[in-house]
Amino acid sequence: MRRRNSLAAAAAALSLLVGGCSTTVSGTPVAQGAGDVDTEFDKLLQECVAVPDDKIAESVQADAVSQYFFGAVCMWSGSGPSGLIDVTFAWYEDNSLGRERELSEKLEYSVEPVTVGGASAFLSRRPGDPASCGITASYSGTITWWVQYRSGTVDPCAGATRLAELTLQRNT
Repeated sequence: MRRRNSLAAAAAALSLLVGGCSTTVSGTPVAQGAGDVDTEFDKLLQECVAVPDDKIAESVQADAVSQYFFGAVCMWSGSGPSGLIDVTFAWYEDNSLGRERELSEKLEYSVEPVTVGGASAFLSRRPGDPASCGITASYSGTITWWVQYRSGTVDPCAGATRLAELTLQRNT
């Protein structure tokens, strides 16, 4: 009896699955990439071009830079007389300078208030790492540029500050 009930339940479920799952879709099929462009996400990665690559290279004293990551955070690597250089940029629309400063302080970074391009900002350095520096500035949320030299004696805060200035000039 038990087996008969199980078989009946399975048959009922199968008939519902087969008969109850049909859907009609209206419209005309279009090949992927054809037709009008959906502009909803057309500027999704534009923050990665806040400063052109040649200006990034110039700002950090690199011969050239190459972008290797697009997304919420944009990353470049380069090399120059000072060796290898890493550059990172992030723009957070719904962020505050106070929140970023609190985070830097919790990470025990040294924090120095500055002004860049007329905007409130702060420089931050990791403890024991004089070859890296970040600057975070207020701009429709916050922007952050981080520069790290793998060797050499170039001041990373100078490059990060210049990149923040260029970003703010371009976007004001």
